[in-house]
Amino acid sequence: MTNGPGPVPPYPPAQSKATATTLRAVFLAITAISCGFLSCLPLLHLAVRRRRGMDWVFFWTGTAVSIASFATIGILPEDSPWTDVALLTVIALVPLVGVHYLVADLALARAAGAPGYPSYATTVPYPPPHQPAPPHPQADYNPYRASPPAPTPPPAPQAHVPPQPPAPPHQPRINQVRAELDELSDLLRKQEGGQ
Repeated sequence: MTNGPGPVPPYPPAQSKATATTLRAVFLAITAISCGFLSCLPLLHLAVRRRRGMDWVFFWTGTAVSIASFATIGILPEDSPWTDVALLTVIALVPLVGVHYLVADLALARAAGAPGYPSYATTVPYPPPHQPAPPHPQADYNPYRASPPAPTPPPAPQAHVPPQPPAPPHQPRINQVRAELDELSDLLRKQEGGQ
């Protein structure tokens, strides 16, 4: 899970013409056979594929109208005028959802450049996918290394100073350390050998 702005979701996957036609027929048949009871399914399919706010409004509105109409038909008596209004709403809902679904799905197929559909769209329904920047090479990355020192400004020109001879190395100190290390090594060998 990421927080904040991230990459834009990719376009819906392109379907073959046969798959798209079969899905359209199935969703329209479900709407018609269920007499509008499942008319929210094509709207849900559109909302998921197109990812637009207005499609989600259509889906929730269609679902609410369908449920309210069938509840009114089931609760009120047959001779009530509200039952007639609810029945006419359900009857009108089937072709309205069917036409909206076909028009929007065909427009989506054209915009996405699906096979068999010429691309008439002048605008794309989604922004283009986010292209991440190429990774920067980090061959010598070491998190424990101190940050590099700030660049020093070039030295100001000075008067010529004769070079001084190098200082003599501290040989006596090195020899003393060597001798102490040798003594410690001998002492450790004796202790290991005695055990």
